[in-house]
Amino acid sequence: MMNVISSEIYKIFKSKVFYGVLIVLLMMNAMLLISGLSAIRSSTILGTGISAYQESYHADGIIYIILIFVVFLITSEYANETIRQMSCRGIERWKLVLGQYIAISLITIVVVLGFGFINLLLFTVLFELGEVNIIVFIRMNLGMICIILATVGLGTFVSHLSKSSGIAVILSIILFIGSDYIAKLFALLTKKDILTIYGLGNMRKIIIDFNSSPEVVVKISMVLLLIVLATILGSYLLFLKRDID
Repeated sequence: MMNVISSEIYKIFKSKVFYGVLIVLLMMNAMLLISGLSAIRSSTILGTGISAYQESYHADGIIYIILIFVVFLITSEYANETIRQMSCRGIERWKLVLGQYIAISLITIVVVLGFGFINLLLFTVLFELGEVNIIVFIRMNLGMICIILATVGLGTFVSHLSKSSGIAVILSIILFIGSDYIAKLFALLTKKDILTIYGLGNMRKIIIDFNSSPEVVVKISMVLLLIVLATILGSYLLFLKRDID
């Protein structure tokens, strides 16, 4: 398993999409830095390092970037037949799916959280750190890791389902956006408003909100982990049935 994970990490570092994602995130950091410098000149208060860290994950764009990253990595292996070559070497398919998922998740967590911490550092230097309960801050980060794991799982499942980068990107984004509407539909049918929070977009917003109830954040994290299990199992079953030999 470790050989599969290390091999997948090596392929990620060699891929163009990885560096494309880094460039996009650095551009987003540069835009935040420019807005911060403009705030200094106009003597307005833009925020704190902590609020900037929260804002890093507030927009849906970060989820789209993760989905595109995952989809292009996995579908390129189908296109280049590298996944076929590894399967022909006798590596069990569950190891290929799980190893690939773990490798992509590890890199994504480091990159995405690193993006947030750069914003935290920039705005702390320009303005101030701000105040937050350390337990709440840790809880938010653990919740964000669950969001990332679920998003990578969604991208993995759709990639194995379609094997086409274009179709997989469109389908994964539709599923992400549609999850909020599906949650609202279930809430309407069951007359339980609490169900509306279980759309992927809503869950992310609740997790990054420091005022969210700890119990709700824990429940959301458990739902996200269930999504991880379901998508990885689904990806394995799809890959198991694929005729790639």
